[in-house]
Amino acid sequence: MKVPVFFDAERLKYPNTGLYHFCLQLGQAISKRCHIRFFSPNDALSPRISIHFWNKWWLKPVPGPFIWHATHQDTEYFPISSQATIVLTIQDLNYLHDARKSEAKKQRFKDQLQAKINRADYLVFISEYTQRDVQANFVLGDTPQEVIPNGCNWSTISTDVSYPALAAGRPYLFTIGTIAEKKNFHVLPRLLVGNDRLLIIAGISQQAQYLEQIKQEAKDLGVLDRVIFAGAVSEEDKMALYVHCEAFVFPSLAEGFGLPVVEAMHLGKPVFLSQFTSLPEVGGPDAYYFTDFDGASMRDTLVNGLNDYREYDKKHSIQEWSKRFDWSVAAASYVDVYTRLAERK
Repeated sequence: MKVPVFFDAERLKYPNTGLYHFCLQLGQAISKRCHIRFFSPNDALSPRISIHFWNKWWLKPVPGPFIWHATHQDTEYFPISSQATIVLTIQDLNYLHDARKSEAKKQRFKDQLQAKINRADYLVFISEYTQRDVQANFVLGDTPQEVIPNGCNWSTISTDVSYPALAAGRPYLFTIGTIAEKKNFHVLPRLLVGNDRLLIIAGISQQAQYLEQIKQEAKDLGVLDRVIFAGAVSEEDKMALYVHCEAFVFPSLAEGFGLPVVEAMHLGKPVFLSQFTSLPEVGGPDAYYFTDFDGASMRDTLVNGLNDYREYDKKHSIQEWSKRFDWSVAAASYVDVYTRLAERK
């Protein structure tokens, strides 16, 4: 590479989030292909440059030209140097579509992101859905752009794992994600009516009020004793929860990509998804989709989907579909972007 490349991995300070895994997995894969330095709060990726509070206002890691990869649209770290070439990855516009945000806050978000887009030399989107959403809401001009999908986090962890102690040997449905309104998890207890399954929800709680809403929904349906909140889980425990679940359920209303869907499909699990945002693009033809969130309709989708999965032995085709999401492929695409931009210098 003719110029140094810096990768903004600041979100490594937030474990158990999608952006943490995006930075970690993509950063590791890129470092195998080219020399790169990571702007990081810890040693999860190396070599790194330390983050200082003043970097929000002054950021110039080296004299002369360099490439800076801003890994998400909300980053507060943008180089001031006119010699910086900026690659901006846009993950999603969830903030813009959040009904709880005021119009003034949404406009401030739009103004800030538009300024980053204006400064960027290359735009990357993690899904075609995100690309279309950004194109519809922002002015991109003639800035080069492309879609580079995420990969799957499973590469080194063994799938030879014991049945999760949380499930106590019982059949269960599994989901994972930050417990927040956009994940739409409160509809999932409806799947437990008329059967003896458990529902295990893993992930940190971002909205205490929404956590209570999920519990109240389960209580009203008489299934609260079969809904288990696992909280943050280790990679090994997460693998066990995926491997032994009867199905993975993900009714999210706002996803720029949906990494958990790829994780489940990589293991050949049947996945039941909402029809919204990027999920049909990621889930593909062998996923099952809730046409609405009425309880009876959701249960019909689950029963019919599981029957279809078993009758036609869908495990192999689901795993084949998931192979298109590969961090090494994503890394190769990003390195190609860096190389083309470096050649302009």
